[in-house]
Amino acid sequence: MEEDEYKATYREIAKIRCVFEKALTNNQCKCRLSQHFWLADREGYACESEEIAGKCAHILKKLQESSRFLLKSHAVGEPLPHNANIRVQVGGLRGLRAVLGSDEKTAVISDIRSLIERAEQQYDSMDGLPYSEIVQSIASFQGRKRGKNR
Repeated sequence: MEEDEYKATYREIAKIRCVFEKALTNNQCKCRLSQHFWLADREGYACESEEIAGKCAHILKKLQESSRFLLKSHAVGEPLPHNANIRVQVGGLRGLRAVLGSDEKTAVISDIRSLIERAEQQYDSMDGLPYSEIVQSIASFQGRKRGKNR
């Protein structure tokens, strides 16, 4: 399948893109609004709610902006490398869970939607979140270790 054809088909399937797709495909998070699909041996996730997808996109953008110095990314709006994206998504969601005082003890975030809703209730707006505290979880997040053969 050509890459252009793949991207067009992807956009058809995922009309509302999940911005936390990398965290979901790495089995670090779950979301009750996510729709999992396979396309040409690649995994993807779509979102069932445009409203929640917008809130997720807003939080992810704020996480990326807040962690720019940490990730040594100097240009605003510059796309992050794959591993940095995973670090921001997973570390950011874990940090959000921590500042909300969650009782969840597992590494896996059980439901992104619930986390977003709780954050909105507790802080009134996504801009009011303590991003400086959340960034500490991004800094401490370590992805999968490379194997000995790499």
